[in-house]
Parts: sequence; structure tokens; C-alpha cells
Amino acid sequence: MNPIEYLKHQGFKVTSDPNQYASGIFGLRNYTVNGYNFDYYCGGFHRAYDLVKFDGAKVPAVMSGEIVTGTRTKGNFGATVVVANREFDRQIIYGHLKENLCVKIGDQVHVGDTIGYQGNTNYYGVNMASHLHIQFQKYGYLKEQDFVCSGIDCKDINILKDKIKGIFVSAAPINMRKGMSVKSTRIGSVHVGFQIRFKNIEFKEGHYWIEGKRGKDVFYIAIGDVHKIWGKIKML
Repeated sequence: MNPIEYLKHQGFKVTSDPNQYASGIFGLRNYTVNGYNFDYYCGGFHRAYDLVKFDGAKVPAVMSGEIVTGTRTKGNFGATVVVANREFDRQIIYGHLKENLCVKIGDQVHVGDTIGYQGNTNYYGVNMASHLHIQFQKYGYLKEQDFVCSGIDCKDINILKDKIKGIFVSAAPINMRKGMSVKSTRIGSVHVGFQIRFKNIEFKEGHYWIEGKRGKDVFYIAIGDVHKIWGKIKML
């Protein structure tokens, strides 16, 4: 599951996808409203995703890491949080948040932690709709214009390979097994709406697995494959 898919599971809707612009070139958008080109500073490019849930919605971290330089209440993206992860060689910009950020430089965050709230703050005081701007970059310090304008696709980031914990809510009946394998002995099944707490997700044989307990007995269920998660994941 990549970060955008995760945000969709949390109720966000994508309103701007750099893979889907009419130009056919990643990020080349040239978005103009009432004579104002929002992408002028970056030569017509917007190498980021815009998503909407509702004004003031909690914005979760989609990757674990450290809060780093670029995090501030006023910047080119208004109130901004930057999370960097050296191991993943990635950093993520969360922009246009409300000014009451939930984190500060030096903090460590994990997938699902609230880092701020959806808003519409921006550098120029432009009247814009409330939304989340999220931009993915290679790890490392960037000069201001490169920081604002550079961005890469996020499809290679698999948040389920990160250390996360939460609650899985099944959207379909799923077999319970003795081991993390579809060939392992079936010992029962979970029903639609079944909730199970997990401390980690592991990927094996093309499926994502979590561990559960029934009394003293341990069991495993596959919560999805590379194409789809068979329910909802609520991060803790």
C-alpha cells in the first residue's frame, strides 16, 4: 500500500494527481485560476498530490521518520511539516496545514501519528480551498526553490513495510491460519466487521499478514495482497 492509497483508506480524496495531468508529463500542470498561475514559480510544474477530507481534518504521517528543517508555520506551502527517513531515502512535505502544528523539528513520528490539520495556509495569502498538499522527495537538504519544486512519484513507497501498529477491520470473510501462508492449516475464519489489533504487518507470498490471538492460541490472517487491502486499517 503506497501513501496515497493509505490516505484514501483514512477518508481523503485525491483532487490533483501529478500522474494524471493533461500534459501527460509527471507534474506538468500549469494550473491557473482568475489569472493567477499557482505553478508559475516551478515553471508550470506541480510535482505533488492534493487531497481533501474536510477543513481541520487530522493529517496522519504516511511514513515514519524525523521532523526536519522545512517544518514551520509560515513558508511557501504555508504551515508545513517535513518528515525525513534516511533508511527509505525519502522525505515528505505536508503543506497548507493549519498553523497549530502537532510536531516540532527533532520529533520522531510513525505511520498514523497526527502531524497537523488540513487547512489552506500559504505564502502569498492566496484564497485557496482547504486541502492537503503532499510531496515526495529523495532524502536530503534542498535549497528553497528545489525544495518547493522537486517531487517524485510515491508508488515505490510501501508503508506496510514500515513498523506500524493499529486495528484491522475486515470487509470480507477471511481465513484464519496457523502460519503466514495460504498453504498453512485453516483453523477458522473472521467475519465482516471483525476487528483485530496488530503490532506489525509482514509481507509473505504476495500477501500482507497480521498476527492475532484467540484465547492462548495464535493465528494469522492475510489482510490483503499487492492489489488491494480487504478491509480498513486504523492506525494507533
